[in-house]
Amino acid sequence: MSDAFQLAHAFTARWEGGLSDHPSDPGGLTKHGVSLRWVQDLARQAREECRRLLRSCDGCTERSTPQCGWYSLDLDMDGDVDADDIRACTRAQAAALFKARFWDRLHCKALPLPLAVTLYDGAVNMGPARAARQLQRAMNVTGEAQLDHYSPIAEDGIMGPRTQELAEALAAAHLDFYAARLSLRLRETFYRDLAARRPSMRVFLAGWRNRARSLAQYLAELERGAA
Repeated sequence: MSDAFQLAHAFTARWEGGLSDHPSDPGGLTKHGVSLRWVQDLARQAREECRRLLRSCDGCTERSTPQCGWYSLDLDMDGDVDADDIRACTRAQAAALFKARFWDRLHCKALPLPLAVTLYDGAVNMGPARAARQLQRAMNVTGEAQLDHYSPIAEDGIMGPRTQELAEALAAAHLDFYAARLSLRLRETFYRDLAARRPSMRVFLAGWRNRARSLAQYLAELERGAA
């Protein structure tokens, strides 16, 4: 695994603890940040993709290999994806799932470190599309206010070439840490709004806000180390 991913996951892993099954958590049974709802959604999507491609398990060269989207979710290797897989999930399996589903799919390694770390943790905590949109919004606000030459990017949750170009421009102007911190402020606003809309989620608000503030401190440590 890359050094950048290890730096990102080192923070995120602090906040994704052991086995839990909080009644207000829509993800259900969760361990090391891997929730039953999430892995079952991924398993369903993998099955649907195979059906779309008219591909069956019989004779499939990827069956029972890490390349099989469904097989990689059968963490206890008993032929199904259920609560027992969450209970069996190890820290290494959680890290591998997060790297494949968030870090790699969002092209985090193509981003300056503070933006990559912020995006990755947000994706694990809130979902990739929302985290990406927040980061794009922060980058647009920063670019418009502080770059001499700036073209806005779409806030569409897709980390494509235009988003990467703006990220590089912000880093060249030493604004990447600033944009990352602004993204965290947007995250806190989202948390407060979510808790206001869904009272059952208020129990998590203090922890969410502490996580965002702790990440701001982690970014400050990375910034001092890069100076």
